[in-house]
Amino acid sequence: MEHLLWPALNLTGLLVFIFVKTKAPFMNFVKGRRTEIFDSFNRSKVQIEEAARRRKAAESRFATLDSERKKIEQEWKEREGEQIAAIQDGSRRIIAQMKVEAEQNKKGLEESTRKAIQIHFKKTVLNSAEQKIIQSLNPESHKKVNERLIGDLNRGASAS
Repeated sequence: MEHLLWPALNLTGLLVFIFVKTKAPFMNFVKGRRTEIFDSFNRSKVQIEEAARRRKAAESRFATLDSERKKIEQEWKEREGEQIAAIQDGSRRIIAQMKVEAEQNKKGLEESTRKAIQIHFKKTVLNSAEQKIIQSLNPESHKKVNERLIGDLNRGASAS
């Protein structure tokens, strides 16, 4: 048994040495890990509380969502009605203005047409009068007229 005693004592000494040398780092590791776990647990509690608060807020918003949707729809319908009325009113004003402008354009067109007709008539009359004046001033036409008159007079004198 003696041959087992020294190895057992050596083994025990080695284990005690290892235990003494590793006790402090192991305890520090365990304490640090314990602190991390508790901190993580506390953070989880805070996150759970925050999630519960956000859930309650979301649920309250969801509860009022249908009434908000109806309210928004009603506002849009009112705005749509106002816009349609404004467009109709604007269209009526534009149509009335267009009628006034059309009437003014019609009167202006009638006036300019009447003036154009008068100018054309005056030009035609003046051209006709000018042609008659030119013919009357043309010596050749006087000669023919005079010859005709002389011929008529001679025939009239010889007939008598």
